[in-house]
Amino acid sequence: MIPRTMAEAQIPHRVDAVKFVEQIQKLSGEIDSSELTRLNQSVERCLAPINCVLSFERDEERHRLLVGECSTRVAMICQRCLDVVEVEVSSRFELGLVFNDDQARQLPRRLEPVELGENGQLDLWAAIEDEVLLSLPAFPAHPESECQLQQPEPEDSNSNEQQPNPFDVLAQLKQK
Repeated sequence: MIPRTMAEAQIPHRVDAVKFVEQIQKLSGEIDSSELTRLNQSVERCLAPINCVLSFERDEERHRLLVGECSTRVAMICQRCLDVVEVEVSSRFELGLVFNDDQARQLPRRLEPVELGENGQLDLWAAIEDEVLLSLPAFPAHPESECQLQQPEPEDSNSNEQQPNPFDVLAQLKQK
């Protein structure tokens, strides 16, 4: 059977995953990132649509799979300077398409389970959004050479003022 490819366009919100697997369907297109609520709540703002290349297929063990990659660009807060940093986000994934927890437990460890709805329906946008969220950096930061971290000026070490020792209070308590 020759795999069929859907023309590059907007990725559909919901698909019949069982039918797509049987047809070895391939999708290529975009998801408007501004419509993904959880992603927008996790970043300062989305700067680009999510570009996706997806393939519905079976592996050697006949598990239904969604194999793909996605990428986008978002703005996040730099954890060093607290200014906005643009972050390229990309993910490659291999998801096992299942109907229930029993099927999910039977999947090989390399596959992350995604539960299908009634009649094999898959919320494709939610699955892609999950993958993008998992790929966001935990501590986004500018490269060190570009980070505008405001370092405090070092104090003049030649200062004649004696700094109080914070442990003097403990020394006084010890003497009592």
